[in-house]
This record gives sequence, C-alpha cells and structure tokens, in this order.
Amino acid sequence: ERFAKHYENKPGMKVGIRVNPGVGSGGFSKSTTSFSKTNVGGPSSSFGIWHELVDGPVKDIVEKYGLDVERIHTHIGSGSDPEIWQQVAKQSLSFCKIFKSVHSLNLGGGYKVGRVEGEKTTDLQEIGQPVADAFRTFAEEEGRELKMEIEPGTYLVAMAGALVTTVQDKVTTTGEGGHVFLKLDAGMTDVLRPSLYGAVHPITVLPSSGDVADVGSETEDVVVVGHCCESGDLMTPKPGEPEDLAERTLRQAAIGDLLIMDGSGAYCSGMSTKNYNSFPESPEVLVDREGKPHLIRKRQPLEQIFQNEVQLSSTSIFADPVGASEAA
Repeated sequence: ERFAKHYENKPGMKVGIRVNPGVGSGGFSKSTTSFSKTNVGGPSSSFGIWHELVDGPVKDIVEKYGLDVERIHTHIGSGSDPEIWQQVAKQSLSFCKIFKSVHSLNLGGGYKVGRVEGEKTTDLQEIGQPVADAFRTFAEEEGRELKMEIEPGTYLVAMAGALVTTVQDKVTTTGEGGHVFLKLDAGMTDVLRPSLYGAVHPITVLPSSGDVADVGSETEDVVVVGHCCESGDLMTPKPGEPEDLAERTLRQAAIGDLLIMDGSGAYCSGMSTKNYNSFPESPEVLVDREGKPHLIRKRQPLEQIFQNEVQLSSTSIFADPVGASEAA
C-alpha cells in the first residue's frame, strides 16, 4: 500500500507485481524453502510479495487505488530444478487469473549452466513444453493469451567469457592440512562467485611461452587463490561451501604461467568486488567471429579509484569541532 499511495491521484497507473510463490530452487541447495544464497523464493527469501497475500490484501489495494496490473513476475533462483520451475510456472498463472488486466507473465530465469563435469545444464525442452501447454490451457479457459517472458541471461552468456590470469606465486605448506597454492594476479575482484557461492569454474593452466609443445603432461593437486589480502579470496572452494577450500588437479604450473578460468561470462564482471585492496578494474577484450580481439574496456587507472574522494582542509576539520566550544 505504501507503494500504491504514490499513485493515489493517478488511476489507471500500469504496474507489475512480483510474487514470492512460496518455494525456491537454486545453487547447491536441495531444499525449496530453506535459505540459500541463490534461492530467491520461499519463506527464507525477502523477494516479492508473499503468495498468500495476492488474492486478498494486494487485490484490495489494486482496486482501492485503481491500479492497472499488466504483469505478474516470479523468479525462484539460479539453477532451478525443472520440476519445481514447472510447478511455479503453473502457480504463477493462477495469479494472472486474479487480475483480468494482466497480459504478461514473467517467469524469471535461473536456467542452470553446467560449467564443469558433473553439473547438469537445464534442458529447455524438458521444462518448456509443459509450461507452454499450461499457457495454452490458460488462454482457452480465460479467453486471453498471455505473453510469456523469461530471463535467460546466464544460460546465454555464462560460457562466453573467461578470466585470463597469471600465476604470480606458488606457496607450499606441509603437514596435516598442507597444500600447494597457486596465487594469481586476479581474484574475487574479478570473479566473486567462488567466494560468495562456493561456485566451481573450469580451470586450465597454459605455459607462459604460449607454445603448445610446452604444455606438458605432469599434474599436481593445488588450491587456487586470488591476489587480495583476504582469506576468502578463494578460486577453488568446495562445491557450495565458500568457507572451505578444495584442491583441484591441474597441469603443473610455474610462476608466470597463464591460468584460465572459464564460465566467467555471467555474474562475474558485473558482480566483482573491484577496487577492494585498491585493485583496479580489469580490462575486457572481445574476440569476434574471425578470432580478432578488440579492447572493449580499458584497465582502470589508479586515479579513477579515488577520484570521487573529497579532500577536507585542516581548517574546516580542526578549527571548531562541532560542540567543542559548548563542551569547553
């Protein structure tokens, strides 16, 4: 109602309603109701209006202020289970029945991309056909066709990007719990998903010489970490457990070798912790269909990091601190 009051004198204002359908699905969590960082539906999520309030308080507010509901929106998580996604899609259609003015149903995204071996990529035909049938049934029963909207961003671009880094140090610890660490010249300032979600990315080590003949066949088990002064700057966590590290078997690397982290085309550049530890934003290169590289973002200059900081004069700070004269 707080939102609707803004349009108190504007009847007919077109609005959309995001609904929390009561369940979610995402990431490594198998639960549809418990908390998960990539689960954005269910009682543990703050996103959207709780589904039980739609045909009641929400409907009353719409009628009270004369709002024109044109869109219903649901989104339950990233890496959604096909069965749950179909269930929510059909439930979302029931919300559209409440408001006869609705012409679009946005079902969000969350189509899983299998970045590494063992991860399953969402089969769009598997989840899409039953939903398409449900839309047709809705049209027959309600006498109006709905426009279906989806948000497949990650599905389209996740594997279209890679982080290219250099191994700048190699550290070995011994004894129980010891590891070989590859330390990069990039990290959570460029790809945050491993540190935030415990996400797993494909990693390849290539020789600094650039010569295929130098690739070699020897491997070693390593933990890959970033360049930040932060123990959480971890590139190889246990799957779904960002608080715990895991070893990966990679080609034996030397300082100066390149390390490529694939699957970095979505929720990486746009979700980076750039400027943490004063590290500048990395440059970006686009490779066209002919294999020609194009610089599409320059490396951020150091000056740009602090250009918005405002310098205060010593006079304004120390001349008469607020309340100093009264305290004296």
